[in-house]
Amino acid sequence: MGILFFKPIPRPAIWGHTLVKDYFGYQDFPDGIGQSWSFSAQEKDSTVCLTEPYQGMTLRDLWIHHQELFGNQEGEFPVIISLVGPEDDLSLQVHPDAKHAQKVGFSSGKNEAWYFIEANDDANIVYGHHAKDEKELRKYIQEDRWDELIKHLDVHPGDFVYLPAGLLHALKKGSIVYEIQQATDITYRFYDYHRKDAAGNERELHLEQAIDCLSYDPKEMENHIQPVVSETAHMKQTVFISNDSFTVTKLEIDGQDTYQSDHYQLATIVKGQGKVDNQEVKVGDNFLIPVNCEIKVDGQMTIMMTTK
Repeated sequence: MGILFFKPIPRPAIWGHTLVKDYFGYQDFPDGIGQSWSFSAQEKDSTVCLTEPYQGMTLRDLWIHHQELFGNQEGEFPVIISLVGPEDDLSLQVHPDAKHAQKVGFSSGKNEAWYFIEANDDANIVYGHHAKDEKELRKYIQEDRWDELIKHLDVHPGDFVYLPAGLLHALKKGSIVYEIQQATDITYRFYDYHRKDAAGNERELHLEQAIDCLSYDPKEMENHIQPVVSETAHMKQTVFISNDSFTVTKLEIDGQDTYQSDHYQLATIVKGQGKVDNQEVKVGDNFLIPVNCEIKVDGQMTIMMTTK
């Protein structure tokens, strides 16, 4: 079995316009798209396979009925993979850990990670806060001192940032990101800069739920990533993180080489172009590498990959 291509799903956002469409070559996307889902097996929004013999089947269908592609994994499909191009700052938000998620009917919490494909010279993100406990947090909120509350982290092209459940965070304009998130579809909006929609209304906040999830552990507000790097003649492999939620790997290809993994891989071309198994690929292409599938690669390109 060779690689299987998937069609991305456009996701409208108040902070999106045409950046995702233009950068990744998704010319069939409408304007106003903030991100695309490269891989999703959500019940009502699952990416569709473009490759025979599974053409027209969704990733969810394949996960349920063709586990031989994935190595006979149990449970729900674990992640959503997105490409994000914000043209305005995103709201401050927090995701629940497993304990909170189970209270509201989900089996797992939501950890995330971002790989920065592009970032402006002055780019940063919201990453953590300064409150030492809930009492101090509520004082910041009541006095509308948001700028004093939040912490920032400078980001650069090639950076990898881990976002554990409970971390206050926000992506900001000035970057293009490959995003990995656990498939638990819960986001609690903490603050949205008092922005208003076309009808003059501010977007809904989920302040109490967010406060209930928020971590005050300073260690969780430090981005400690220790990549593991290996190289062959024409390929550099960087494993950024491997934990209970996901494993994220970058392949940098410069010429002809081969790649094989003991696990399935959800692969996205984020830079360059070339060939994979003699098929032309370019920025924005998304394909599943089935378990134990050896692929031939050729070209100058960067491939981001995620597996459980």
